[in-house]
Amino acid sequence: MSFSAVFLVLLAGHHAGDRWAQTDRQATHKHLPGRAGWEACAAHVATLTLCQMVLLAVVAAAEGGLSPAQLSVGLAVTAVSHFWIDRRRTLEGLAKALGRHGYYRRDAEAMDQAAHVVWLVPAALIATAPSAAVALAMAGGCVLVLAAMEDLSRRGRTALEATSKASASASATV
Repeated sequence: MSFSAVFLVLLAGHHAGDRWAQTDRQATHKHLPGRAGWEACAAHVATLTLCQMVLLAVVAAAEGGLSPAQLSVGLAVTAVSHFWIDRRRTLEGLAKALGRHGYYRRDAEAMDQAAHVVWLVPAALIATAPSAAVALAMAGGCVLVLAAMEDLSRRGRTALEATSKASASASATV
């Protein structure tokens, strides 16, 4: 299968998983702190990844040409990045660190979906890589990018907390 075909199937699976397979509970709890949030987000990511996997299996059966190992690594990239994005505080912190917090506050859903779609690109590249070694090298690059995003997100969350404390302090003195 080509990169384009895999990308489109991952995108279709993403929308099926994000819109149809996600339960109301997952949608309303996945961003919460603590175990309840982690469990809801993990369950959502599992069903979303299952949607992508089933669609890829159907198309691969018809067209052939996908390595199960590389496909698994590509799906892992979408799963891990999706979890990170859907915890919400992580993406909000990244938006703050990159100077996009105002946009995030106006349309968090659009930024969420844009981030998910961006991560489908390396997942499709990994699934269609010319060799397992290339796929693993690309996956390693994804880990480094996600680690950098997490670092920026932490910095952004720290700045948001400082702003919130300063606003609370200013309100208390008025």
